Amino acid sequence: MGLDVGSQSIKLVGMKQHGDTGTLKTFGQIATPPGMVENGLINNPEEVGQELGKLAEQLRLKGSRVISALAGQQVYTRLMTLPAMPHGDMRTAALYQATSFLPINVDDVTADIYPVREFEDHKGKMVEVFFVAARKTQAENLVKTCRIAGLKLTRLEIEPLALKTLYQPQISKGKVYGIINIGAQRSYLSIFQDNNPVFLRSIAFGCLAFYLQIPRIAKNECRLDDLNVEDPECRSLLRNLIDELVRSLDYFRLQNKEDSITNILLCGGCARLGGIDKLLSREFNLPVQRGSIDQHIKLPQTITEDQINDLRFDYPVALGLALRGGA
Repeated sequence: MGLDVGSQSIKLVGMKQHGDTGTLKTFGQIATPPGMVENGLINNPEEVGQELGKLAEQLRLKGSRVISALAGQQVYTRLMTLPAMPHGDMRTAALYQATSFLPINVDDVTADIYPVREFEDHKGKMVEVFFVAARKTQAENLVKTCRIAGLKLTRLEIEPLALKTLYQPQISKGKVYGIINIGAQRSYLSIFQDNNPVFLRSIAFGCLAFYLQIPRIAKNECRLDDLNVEDPECRSLLRNLIDELVRSLDYFRLQNKEDSITNILLCGGCARLGGIDKLLSREFNLPVQRGSIDQHIKLPQTITEDQINDLRFDYPVALGLALRGGA
């Protein structure tokens, strides 16, 4: 089971795995209680847990094991270089290094590392690792929420790893690729090298901007799917996001001159916008394509076209988590 707790909606999927692929058995979402989830932090586990419990009961998933992800501004990442040593010792060393940049005390975070590559220099055998940390409160509140909902949380990840799992068949065989997820309130760019995360940049822009600033969307006269990036209103709203993404890509290139990004995948609500993949391709001078769920997941025969679109654009994190749940 994959669980994605967002600021605007909570999504839950159930899947039967077949190796690296899966058959979707059930899925659904409910609105997140207003103000209860902000920047990835669940402020009221009791209330959110009760609402999640209703969804789990509706989907007949009560008592199931579930995997979820941490997200938001309070997830801190950094690429580090450490001497080669056992994983536990490297994690301790990474936490020690993190005291120089974490805005909170290391005693208040839960953290892990992902080895990226090994190499040897004048200091001996070294390992480049991707360090990830989040507030313990954020993780603890998610555990409480699941317990109240009648679900058994067995693993916590970060969203980019779930997306990597989902989009593996689409990922370029080249060494370096990116994934852009444009969510309800925030977006992020994640870059992978040899399938390991090496860069994560969060951006304060989400699909809600369209509902707040485009009158015909706000009045429910049209959907995001009906808009096109060539519309002046859309282009104006997207400008800041595009500029931030270009700056992030330029920064990565500056720090990694030997690694060329081969392609970028796009997901999230704003991936529904007509022509957004072509617009970003021109702006980045890179191939950009929407993420697909067809190659990894077998869908029920009774599913509608609208439901397929919802799964493709709104459920990628939950689907990726469900696929990774047994791995």
